[in-house]
Amino acid sequence: MKWELRECGDGFKARKITGPSAYIRRVCAWPTEGTAPGPKYEINYKGLAIARICFENKGASVTSLEMCKAFPEISDLDLVEIALRISNLRCAAAASLN
Repeated sequence: MKWELRECGDGFKARKITGPSAYIRRVCAWPTEGTAPGPKYEINYKGLAIARICFENKGASVTSLEMCKAFPEISDLDLVEIALRISNLRCAAAASLN
């Protein structure tokens, strides 16, 4: 695993071991993406939205946006890893409430 996540302000900051960092913020539903009931996050890298993560039930879907192609240092596997780490943080937070 190459990414470390930590909470910051209104979301998370993800930092890759090799240097790049991205910000993940919880956002409202997008008009083009139906009305899935779970929380939605947007991954921003260098000030640009590069991906969206939608959590539904026990799974997540990661949608890479067109802008992501401009940054080869962040692959689809990196985006999936970030989604997995957010999921783990959400589960840990839910477990601590019980």
